[in-house]
Amino acid sequence: MKQFFVALFLVLVSVPTLANTSALVSANNDYKLETTGALSDAKVAEAIRTAVSDKGVKIVAKDGKTVCEIWFRKELAVTGGSVDGATFGQIPEGSFIGVINFPSNASDFRGQGVKAGFYTLRFGLSMQDGNHLGVSPARDFFLLCGIGDDKDPKDLPAAEVIKMSRSAIGAGHPSPLALTYPTGEKELPRVIVNDHEHVVLETKLKTKSGELAIGLIVIGKTEG
Repeated sequence: MKQFFVALFLVLVSVPTLANTSALVSANNDYKLETTGALSDAKVAEAIRTAVSDKGVKIVAKDGKTVCEIWFRKELAVTGGSVDGATFGQIPEGSFIGVINFPSNASDFRGQGVKAGFYTLRFGLSMQDGNHLGVSPARDFFLLCGIGDDKDPKDLPAAEVIKMSRSAIGAGHPSPLALTYPTGEKELPRVIVNDHEHVVLETKLKTKSGELAIGLIVIGKTEG
């Protein structure tokens, strides 16, 4: 399967373990993490809604506005292998990760505009060539795909995911969200602001082999 053509990177994810309370851990005063109910919007295909957890997470800014809502897949299939240059290479390329909703217009890790609305998240790998070196220390990321095109949670070929992601934002490049290692594996999920001023959701994905801790940059772009 071809590796995703994108000059960018991301953080991988699965289903976070959520507390019973609506307020979750926050590592700073500017953002907080809350739980949200089941994904019920009929614009998202039923097969996709069924594949994600009954509860999601919502990142709220200091002004009270919701940055995004994310519902992760109930259980993610992983492999025992690894991929050179990838932080989370055990996730198969093209895997369905979950659904994200931006209540307001946003931007991806490339700085490309993303219109308000729902998108699926799929795992991708950037190519190891001269055009992509130096953009990110890692090769893996989540790609935003349009819910009108992505209606089945089955794994998809890389080329198909790239095409859907380009179409989702009407650009020549796919739309990536970068992945990174979490700062720790205790008190997850939580939202932090890192040294680059990136807003990062740190969580644990539920996989068939156990929990996988990841970090997903939801606000911030590459400096490359």
